[in-house]
Amino acid sequence: MSKTVMLKVTSAFLVGGDVARSGEVVEVTTAEAKDLLHRGKAVLATAADEPTKQSTEAEQDAEAGDQADGDEPAAKPASKARKAK
Repeated sequence: MSKTVMLKVTSAFLVGGDVARSGEVVEVTTAEAKDLLHRGKAVLATAADEPTKQSTEAEQDAEAGDQADGDEPAAKPASKARKAK
């Protein structure tokens, strides 16, 4: 099992298919961390940078409230597959 490292993003990049924006704290593998640190995309996160349990729960509650309001656009119906000519 590989170890993980907490990094503070300095320039946007993808982590697990999601965009990590400047200022966010992300958890990546040691190999990914070395690459991102070398390229200047992130710096090591400090204890002050890491989100606390209380702030994380508050953000999750806010997101759940936003989704419950119905602000999300309705999903598009599945399109029919086209056959190659």
